[in-house]
Amino acid sequence: ELIANNAYGLRVYRNQSNLNMHIDEASTHIISSILHVGHDPEGDPWPLIIEDLHGNTNEVVLETGDMLLYESSKCFHGRPKRYNGGWYSSLFTHYHPKDWDEETLNLDTHYRIPPEWDDVPEETIEGLEKLVVVETSFREPSCEHEWCGTKDTLKWERPAELEFGQVFSGDGKIRSLSLDEGEEL
Repeated sequence: ELIANNAYGLRVYRNQSNLNMHIDEASTHIISSILHVGHDPEGDPWPLIIEDLHGNTNEVVLETGDMLLYESSKCFHGRPKRYNGGWYSSLFTHYHPKDWDEETLNLDTHYRIPPEWDDVPEETIEGLEKLVVVETSFREPSCEHEWCGTKDTLKWERPAELEFGQVFSGDGKIRSLSLDEGEEL
């Protein structure tokens, strides 16, 4: 069971906007959802990039009314590709498990990230792209869209046959939420 913690939005992004890759603050939430409200119909798709827990880089294109749930405090995510369009709007909601233990989470974060994580090597390692830290986000300026992971992605879009009360899961299957049309979540 998830407990809602906070929400941000409606956020409106304009032409040439981008979001560097980042991980959300684990002290406030674990799971996030993006409800895509709408976008300029003349604009290009603006995929969300998510590096999942299996090492895959996923490219997710959301259409108006789509909602995406993901582990935002564990998976790198962002929109490194610049948006080409007039406007793009979404609503963001964040959750934590009902039995969430913040003390255990803090220890997990402490042991998951080595103390020298932000040490910058003095020498350049051949074949390794430069990683630039921008406040709490990251980018790789030598790569297309400033994130090298966009070279080889798993592409996800809503299947045409998806109907009200159904969910398209990460294993590529459509499942029922057991809702009747008009029934509330």
